[in-house]
Amino acid sequence: MLSRAEAEQRIRQRAASDADFREQLRSDPRSALAAELGVEIPSEVTVHLHEESLSEVHLVLPPSQEDLSDADLEMVAGGTAWGEGFSDV
Repeated sequence: MLSRAEAEQRIRQRAASDADFREQLRSDPRSALAAELGVEIPSEVTVHLHEESLSEVHLVLPPSQEDLSDADLEMVAGGTAWGEGFSDV
């Protein structure tokens, strides 16, 4: 099973070397991720693609404890949050 960091690295490497995959990520990131990682992304999960440039940097912060509902906290505590582990395909 891939960790989230490994999955992200895999996506970045493929996007850097495969122009068609990069374009698929731009046009339909949900389908591109699902196909590359062999996972189904739940419908309640929104996928955003951010592409950096030489003059623009994107930082991703984890959710604040204040932003999590009781149900979200249960998922995280139980280790079932989406994206924490992926099947290695």
